[in-house]
Amino acid sequence: MSSNKTKKDMFDADIIAIGAIKYDTESGEIDDFKSLIKPISNLRIYPHIQELTNITQEDILQAPSYEEVMRRFKKWLGEYDKIEGIYTFGNLDFTCFNNTDKRSSKKYNHPRFVNNIKDLFIDIKDKYINYGIRCMNYISLKNLLSCANIDFYGDAHDPLYDAYNLFILDKTLENSEEIRNVLTIKDIIRPPFTTINKELENIFIQYQEKFSKNNELHKSISIEILKTVLLYIDSIKDIDIYNIEILRDINRKLETIKNLKDINVGYLFLLENLYFDLNDLFTDLTLYKVTEEEYLEEIDNILNLFNEDLIYENIEFNNILEKSCW
Repeated sequence: MSSNKTKKDMFDADIIAIGAIKYDTESGEIDDFKSLIKPISNLRIYPHIQELTNITQEDILQAPSYEEVMRRFKKWLGEYDKIEGIYTFGNLDFTCFNNTDKRSSKKYNHPRFVNNIKDLFIDIKDKYINYGIRCMNYISLKNLLSCANIDFYGDAHDPLYDAYNLFILDKTLENSEEIRNVLTIKDIIRPPFTTINKELENIFIQYQEKFSKNNELHKSISIEILKTVLLYIDSIKDIDIYNIEILRDINRKLETIKNLKDINVGYLFLLENLYFDLNDLFTDLTLYKVTEEEYLEEIDNILNLFNEDLIYENIEFNNILEKSCW
């Protein structure tokens, strides 16, 4: 695809390489498959794609056809009823796969290869977003592994290495609640939260590096998050409550708080009542059931109740709040 690609260009792009690993859940054995593919629509490979993938124009011209590769790939897959899933990182892989399959089938009059395996595709992002790991939507595979203190193996944008590293990420997240917690917390480590609290990112880095069974770090990151949330709520006191875009943005931030309240790290359980109170308030705002005066009064009530919970847990939040504003 060209460097000035649009979203449509991305969906219409030809597959030029495929990489996959096959993991046997019973034996633990791993097999792999990798092949270049000659493009269907455009045999020219753009310079930035060559640089990104290390695939040359000569490689493309000598590559086997899509039909040939797919026949070998489906044979390599084995019995479909024994396949738990074909995992991808986002839905772009399947979309490009399906579109390439359609164009090749029409041009060269071969069967559609995707039809009887399309239901096996699983977007790993959806899988873990359901765990509350929203950063899966906007952080690269390499950076997700980095957050989990795992080095990316091999070259990025090599399809086989990408497949292997996706497998490592999936197995790591399945087996480690601690790392799932780190990536759930990662969603608050961005503006406006890091703008409101300059220390939040530094504390997160310390937590990320030594999170395993370290109660002090658990307390430290949780208090920093509670502080940040309190500052954020204070910052939305003076909003235009009739501006639907502002309300939508706040509801997206509430999703972050919702996911944080459910993880077992330090004092994050204190976010539960706060979240439900805020959610009720902004639901009523969306339905135009609250006046500006009532909104301010309700926000103050929510903050007061939250402060009472903090005092009950012996968190000297006023001092912490003052430090964060210096």
